[in-house]
Amino acid sequence: MKLHLSGEISYEMFNELIKNFNCLEGEETLHIYFTSTGGLVDVTIAMVDFINSNKDKMVITFYGELFSSGMTIFLASQCPKTILTDTRGMYHYAYQDMAINEAGKLNGDYDIFTMKEMKKSKEKTLKFLKETKLTDKEISLIRKGKDVYFSHERMLEIIN
Repeated sequence: MKLHLSGEISYEMFNELIKNFNCLEGEETLHIYFTSTGGLVDVTIAMVDFINSNKDKMVITFYGELFSSGMTIFLASQCPKTILTDTRGMYHYAYQDMAINEAGKLNGDYDIFTMKEMKKSKEKTLKFLKETKLTDKEISLIRKGKDVYFSHERMLEIIN
C-alpha cells in the first residue's frame, strides 16, 4: 500500500498514517512518500515512535524539503528509507509550546519549571544528534541555535 504524507506535521497527518497502517493485510508493507517543512513537536515524537515500533512493515521515500520536524523524522526513523533527487533538509532546535525568539531565547517571564524542561529538551536533542551521522561541526551549529541546511548529497551520506 502507498501513502503520500506532505505538509505540516499535525494530528491529522499522524491519524492518516495510523489509518493507512491499520488497513495493511498480512505481509503487506506501507510505502510512504514524505515531505514536510515542519510541524508539531509532540506529533513528530509520536510519529517517530509509531514508525520505529512498526519499522518492519514500513518504507519511507523522502522528497522535496525536509525542514525542522520533517528532518527529525528523516534522521530518527529506523525503517528502510530512500530519498529522491533534489531532496534537501534543514535541522534546528525545536521547542514545544514555548515562545522562543530567533536567538533561541525565551520571550517573556517563564517559570523555573519551563526553563528546566527546555534544558532537558536541548539535552535530549544533543544526545539524539550524536547518535546520527551528523558531523561535530553540524551539531555545534545546531547547538548554537543556527539553522543547518543539508544538500541532497549530504543527506545521502547520512542515510548510507
